[in-house]
Amino acid sequence: MSIIAFFSKESNIELQNLWENRLQAYSPSIRLVPLLSNEAHDATIALLWKPPLEKVKKLSNLKCLISLGQGVDHILKDNIIDYDMPVIRIVDPFMAKSMSHWVILSVLNYIRDTFGYDYQQKNKIYKARKEIDFTSLKIAVYGVGAIGSVVAKDLTQLGFEVEGWSRTEKNISGINCYSGENRFKVLLKSSDIHVCLLPLTPATKNIFNNLSFKMMKHGSCFINAGRGEQVVEEHLIVNCKSGHISSAILDVYREEPLPKNSKLWEQQNVRIWPHVAAETNPETAAKQIANAIKCIENGKMPPNTIDRKVGY
Repeated sequence: MSIIAFFSKESNIELQNLWENRLQAYSPSIRLVPLLSNEAHDATIALLWKPPLEKVKKLSNLKCLISLGQGVDHILKDNIIDYDMPVIRIVDPFMAKSMSHWVILSVLNYIRDTFGYDYQQKNKIYKARKEIDFTSLKIAVYGVGAIGSVVAKDLTQLGFEVEGWSRTEKNISGINCYSGENRFKVLLKSSDIHVCLLPLTPATKNIFNNLSFKMMKHGSCFINAGRGEQVVEEHLIVNCKSGHISSAILDVYREEPLPKNSKLWEQQNVRIWPHVAAETNPETAAKQIANAIKCIENGKMPPNTIDRKVGY
């Protein structure tokens, strides 16, 4: 029997049972127990999303931690977890396509001024609004890994000019990809729409700040589905208020759920999504998680084990 400690930010027995049923389809010996229960002390693996890390650290029998999502910053936070503990992330084509759909939706809403038409409908205004010429736009995708590369390619297939930036240089057919601080600044200055899909690491924390926003063209659009800590929200609000950033579409925030007293709610050219751009789907992710569990039990390192040095 493989005992797996389970925790999700919306932890409940129904969600736990759903994951257990999906995993047992690949390995009937898998049993999920709540992370906060006494049974968790017998667990050899933990399946987690935004868990109480001090509780995780106390489970002495753990051999590895598996993130319930693409990101692992919620596990690496504050270096509470031992450096030698293997951490595995999910890399799921379903999640990549879901993210691509959300980014495309956000880009098209911006270009066709969907929110302006929403305002006109509420006020019974029947009038054409200005459409942005998509052929003159350049879209920068920051973070062109397993998810970002799919987003960049899908945007290209829709006729957009897309360039990518990442920590290390990538080779994606049909897309100019860059790396390094200098090229980051070049993309900031030359692009019209900025899409952040970066992993959260010490190097990307606060990467979008007042200096970054000021480098962008006046009237740029900023889209963030990476991590909230990559954006200095006060700086974004200032640049949205001035119109330097004409539109910001956000799915992630420094504090989640987004507090009701956040000034982001009040900014008319900021669109708020509740971290749903690419949610983990048990139907499509269970197979690779079950395989990771099998690898650990057999003394092997699973696919998608992160490099702690770089943080993903």
